[in-house]
Amino acid sequence: MDKLSILFSIKSKIRMIEQRLVGANPIDVEEAGRELKELAEQFHRGYEQFISSDQLGWASKDADYLSFLLEEAIVHYKQLIIQSKEF
Repeated sequence: MDKLSILFSIKSKIRMIEQRLVGANPIDVEEAGRELKELAEQFHRGYEQFISSDQLGWASKDADYLSFLLEEAIVHYKQLIIQSKEF
């Protein structure tokens, strides 16, 4: 799987988790929080240039913030693809 596909996969998973984070079932909310943290850590491991260790702490708790950071990385890789097609 290429870097851009991985980013889209993480973004898709975040969308599913977001719904559970605001749910009424505390067990689901807790599990969704753990999954969000795992996704943030996965993003940090594979894309360190887009997320610092400090940002990782916030992104592990805030799905919107993690999505924002992911979007920056997606834009970067899309630009690289466009640039490579220009030559």
